Amino acid sequence: MVLGVFIGVLAGAVVLGFRVAIAEASHWFTLGQGFAGIPWQFRLVLPMFGGLAVGLLVKWVFPRNADVGVSRVLERVAYGASQLGARSAVAQFLFGILAIGSGHSVGREGPSVHMGAAVGSLIGQRAGVDPDHLRILVAAGAAGAFAGALDVPLAGVVFALEVILGEYSLVLFAPVVVSAVIATVIAANLPGGREVFLQLPDVTVHSFWFLPLDWVIGLGAALVAFLLIRGVETIHRASQWVRIPGWALPGVGGLGVGSLAVFLPEVMGVSYDALSAVFAGSLSVGFLTGLLAAKLAATAISLGTQSRGGGAIGPALFMGALLGAIAAGATEWLFPIAIEDPASFAIVGMAAGMASVLNAPFSAIVAVFELTQQPAVILPVMLATVTAAVTSRDWFKAEAIFAWTLHLRELSEPSLPEAGQKCTVPVNEVMIGQYRILPPRVDPEELREAQSDSGLQVIFPVFQDSELVGILDLNGLLRAGVATPDDDGCIDLSPYLYREEELRPLFPGDRAVKAMDLMASYGLEGYPVRSPRDAHMLVGLVYQTDVIQACMEQLREHRNGEAPKEASLPK
Repeated sequence: MVLGVFIGVLAGAVVLGFRVAIAEASHWFTLGQGFAGIPWQFRLVLPMFGGLAVGLLVKWVFPRNADVGVSRVLERVAYGASQLGARSAVAQFLFGILAIGSGHSVGREGPSVHMGAAVGSLIGQRAGVDPDHLRILVAAGAAGAFAGALDVPLAGVVFALEVILGEYSLVLFAPVVVSAVIATVIAANLPGGREVFLQLPDVTVHSFWFLPLDWVIGLGAALVAFLLIRGVETIHRASQWVRIPGWALPGVGGLGVGSLAVFLPEVMGVSYDALSAVFAGSLSVGFLTGLLAAKLAATAISLGTQSRGGGAIGPALFMGALLGAIAAGATEWLFPIAIEDPASFAIVGMAAGMASVLNAPFSAIVAVFELTQQPAVILPVMLATVTAAVTSRDWFKAEAIFAWTLHLRELSEPSLPEAGQKCTVPVNEVMIGQYRILPPRVDPEELREAQSDSGLQVIFPVFQDSELVGILDLNGLLRAGVATPDDDGCIDLSPYLYREEELRPLFPGDRAVKAMDLMASYGLEGYPVRSPRDAHMLVGLVYQTDVIQACMEQLREHRNGEAPKEASLPK
């Protein structure tokens, strides 16, 4: 409880500072004119320069802290003993200011959750909290950040339990609730707090005769979520195919967003400023449809080119509002029906959009209820959100955006809460430090010696000039053994390697279940463990059998009521 208070205070202050910093950066980048007020030439290149700044920061300042956002929090909760560093939070802060401030089509809420979760993790680490309880403090920080970002304390609690932890229990509830309440109070009452909250109008809730239209909005939101995730995936795969340097990729994405902003400046940034016109019903269905398509494309480009500065929560809310307004306008156009308050459908669309993209219907329902503070809105919102979430998952087979991001990192989201909670053994407890290494070009005799060791060693690191080049598995070892030596009598191992740059890094402080997931992704029985200080340096190997044995031993201790061994994470 006491730690929850400290986490709430700091999370609320950090989130408010982040939001105000973005507003100031946008004001400075546009010379106080706003995105719509600057010449189209500036709108074209501003996101590109912001993206290049992010890319250069990743390359030169934060090369090991480039993975940020809600998916990074989920990864650390499941595989990293819930340990998040201050450096990654600082990186997320700077990426967000540059990307969102320069007009990339991403939201502020995802980065806020990362920074809040990092606050909870750092306080817990400083207090010496064990990994099982540290994850609760991470959830408390995430709840405070989400609550403070949108002024929705109850939705912050639900988001932390539904998305971050994936479970509900009384032991989790107290610190999460305290943090959400305190963070909301801090973010709302410090100078500048109320000026940056998302404001929804008072609406007249439509008649129950319009419930079929709410159902249609839910279906449309599921389709939008599916198109967004497939668009992000396509752009990500295309960027790999054309081999654009990683540091330049956010700049290229910024140029794509700028090209759309030349015609529709409303797609830039979080786009909340355009919501007032959407709620007022003053925009035509044709314009709303074009804006929805452009915002969808701009968001897919920003996320697919790894702008890193924001998430999908804000765009999901905005695109959902557009969808609801389109549904109301199209109904009036197609049928002799007068829509009394189109804003009510836009608000229903916001909930459906959030539910389908995040696969978090309960969080969406509670968030919209708190934003409107009108109980009557619950009925249509419930119908639309459940329809959106179920359709997205069962019809379109679309994952939540966070799960899809984890899959890009060769990690499987379905094992997140369960495996992460059950097995907390760190990699450094199961890795081995003695093993045979091979050069890139090896003579047949040395290769035969390695083959004789294959009963004990299942992967062989290959080094050149003291740097890891790749690893050779048993299949590659057999294929190399039947290869014809070159003129120097050596065999080139390059065609049989898993290249170092293709392997996601695994560090001693990561959980062993992350090693299992990585091994499953690459089809390996072992995996290299790298130094936290230099990713090209190897500190050990971890084998699948050793991980299984250690995790089974820990599970037996839990079943027998024994206290699990303290995780000896490296400092």
